[in-house]
Amino acid sequence: MDPGPQAYGAGKVGGQFNVQNFVRKPHVFVRLLSLLFGLIVYFCASSGSWTTDTKTNEEICMFKLKSFGCHIGGVVGFTSVIGAAVFVGGEYYFENVPSVKSRKHYVLIDLGFSSLWSFWNFLLFIYLSNSWSDTPDFPDSISTANPTTAIYFALFAIFSWGTSAYFSYQRYQMGVDPAFVSSFEADQFGAYEETQNNSSNESPFNKQMSGEYQTQAY
Repeated sequence: MDPGPQAYGAGKVGGQFNVQNFVRKPHVFVRLLSLLFGLIVYFCASSGSWTTDTKTNEEICMFKLKSFGCHIGGVVGFTSVIGAAVFVGGEYYFENVPSVKSRKHYVLIDLGFSSLWSFWNFLLFIYLSNSWSDTPDFPDSISTANPTTAIYFALFAIFSWGTSAYFSYQRYQMGVDPAFVSSFEADQFGAYEETQNNSSNESPFNKQMSGEYQTQAY
C-alpha cells in the first residue's frame, strides 16, 4: 500500500494514532531498545558494581578499583534513558507537526544526538572493558555479574544508537517530497481561498429583514 506523500519520513498531519503500529515503527522500536540498554547499564554500573573492601571496609568500584568507571557508566546510562524517552515522545508528536522546517530540525537533532551517544557508548565500552581486564580477581563470594553485564549492554547500546542515527540519516536524505508539499499547500491554500470566496460572496444586503416596512409619519 502506498503510504502517500511524506516529508522527512512522515505523512500529513491528522492521521489516526495506533499504539501497536507506533511501537512497531523501526524508529520507535530501536529507541525503546536504547532505553532498555541504558537502564541496564545505569543500574549495573552505578549501583551494582560496588563492593566492600575487606581491608578498609569501604565501598569501592569494581572497575579497576576506581570510582570513575561506576560514575561514568551511570552518567552515560542515565542520559541514554532520558534521551531515548524524549525521542520516543518526539516520534509521537513528529507525525502531528505541520511545519516541514520543524520536522527538518527534529531530524537533524535526532541524527546528532544518536550519533554522539553511539560514540559515547563506544568510549564507555572501551573504558569499562579495559578497566575490567586490569582489575584483580575477586573472591568467589563476590558476584561479578553486574560489571560484565554493564560492559555487554554498553556494547549493545552502540549498535542501537548507531541504528537510530542511520534511520535519522535516511530521513534526512529523504528530505521533502515535492508531492507532499504540493498536497499540503493545496490543502492549506484551498481552505483559505474557500473561506475568502464564501466571505466575499456573502453580501450584507442579502440579509432579509423580517416584517413589513413601515413608513414614518411626519
